[in-house]
Amino acid sequence: MGASGVAAAVKASVIIVVHAGRERLDDSVASLAGLERRADTEVIVVDNGSSEALGEEARRRFPWVHVVREETNLGFAGGVCRGVEVASGEVLLLLNDDAAAAPEWLDAHLDALASRPEAAASAGRLVSWDGSRNDFVRGVVTFDAHAFQLGQGRHIEDVAVPEVGEPLPFACGGNLAVRRADWDLVGGFDPNLFAYFEDVELGWRLWAAGRPVIAAPSAIARHRGMTTSNAFGNYRRGVLFERNALRVFFACADDEHRAALGAAVLVTFLHRLAAFAAADPAMAGVLGEPFRGDVGGKPGHGERRREVNRRGVGGALRHLISRVTRSPREGEPCLDDGLLLMQLQAAEGFLQGLDRTTVRRRELEDVRRIPDREILARFPRLIVPAYTGDAEWFSSDGFRELLPAGWPLQERALEDIIRRADG
Repeated sequence: MGASGVAAAVKASVIIVVHAGRERLDDSVASLAGLERRADTEVIVVDNGSSEALGEEARRRFPWVHVVREETNLGFAGGVCRGVEVASGEVLLLLNDDAAAAPEWLDAHLDALASRPEAAASAGRLVSWDGSRNDFVRGVVTFDAHAFQLGQGRHIEDVAVPEVGEPLPFACGGNLAVRRADWDLVGGFDPNLFAYFEDVELGWRLWAAGRPVIAAPSAIARHRGMTTSNAFGNYRRGVLFERNALRVFFACADDEHRAALGAAVLVTFLHRLAAFAAADPAMAGVLGEPFRGDVGGKPGHGERRREVNRRGVGGALRHLISRVTRSPREGEPCLDDGLLLMQLQAAEGFLQGLDRTTVRRRELEDVRRIPDREILARFPRLIVPAYTGDAEWFSSDGFRELLPAGWPLQERALEDIIRRADG
C-alpha cells in the first residue's frame, strides 16, 4: 500500500480477532501483507481462545504481526478490546477475520478521517467475496436498537454509495477506523455485549459525545458474509441480538429518549415473548386467561409467586428456563431451542447485566454533548416488522399509544431494507 501524504502522518493499529479457521488468516492477515513495509502501521492479531493455535500459525506465517493470545473466547467485542489494550496507534482499524482488505483500504480510512477532523470514526464498505454484491455500505437503527445493513445482498450497481465524509449512524465493526482518543472518550466497545450491536452502541456513543461517524466508501474489503455468524448458530445469535438490543438502548438513551420510547421498547419485547409463546406447540393449553374456570387458580400458583419473590425477577427467569428445558414432569411444558426460549434467555441476560448497563449509561452522560433528539433528527429510528406478530402489533392502537408525538420515527417494510436482488 502506498502511503498518501495525509495518511502517512498518523500511526495506525489494525486489529483482527480470530477464533476458528486457519483459512481466515489467508483472508484477512494475508491481505495486509503490504503493511509490513510501513513503519507507521502495526497489525495486531488477537487469538481469541482458538483451539487451533491460530496465533502461533499467524506468528509463523506472518512474523511482522503482533499476536495476543487469550485462553478463552472473549467474543468479538472483548477480543477487540484486548487488541486495543496493546495497540499504540492514534487510529484503530478493525477488520473481520473473514474479510480481505483492498490495497487502498488503510489509506482510504485515514484520508477520510484527515478530511474531517471533527469526525471520530469512518465506516468502510464490505462487499461479497466475489465483489458483485453489497454487504455493508450504511446502516439503520430501529426504535428498539436493532440494526440493519441497508441494501445487503443487492448487486453493487443497485446500491447508492455515500460520499466520502457523509455522516452515518454507525460503522460496521468488520471494517471501521476510529481515533484512539475518541474510543477512550466513550468507553470503546462494551465487552459484555460479547458480539453483535457493539458497533451500533459505539456509533451512538460517539454521536452523543459530539464526535461524528462518517463514510469512507473507498475503504473496501471483500467479505465472506456470515461465516463467523453461521458457525456461531442461529439460536445463540438470536439470544445476543435480543439481549444486546435492550442493553444498547438502555446504555445509550438519554433521559428524554428513555421517557419517550422506553415503554414502547419494553412492551414490544414483551409482546414478542408472548407471540413466540403462543406459536410454540409446547405451550399449547398453558396460555390464556389466568382465572378462566377456577377463580382460585391452579394448585401451586401461590407457591410460584412466593418463588418469584424469593429469587427476584432475574433469578425466577433463570429458574423458569431450567424448568422448561429439562425433562418435564408429566403435564409440564417443555421447550425446544425456539424463539420463546431465545427471548427468555435474552431477558435474563439483560436483567443480569443491568447494573453494568447502568454504569455504561452514566459514563456516557458524563461526556454527552448532543441530545438524542438531535441525533434522531439526523438519523430517524425505524419501525420494522421483523418477527412473528410484529406487523399486527405495530399497527395496533396499543402500540400507537406508546409512541411519542414529535419524535422522528419512520415505518419501513423488512423487504425494503434487506431484500436481496434476484440472480
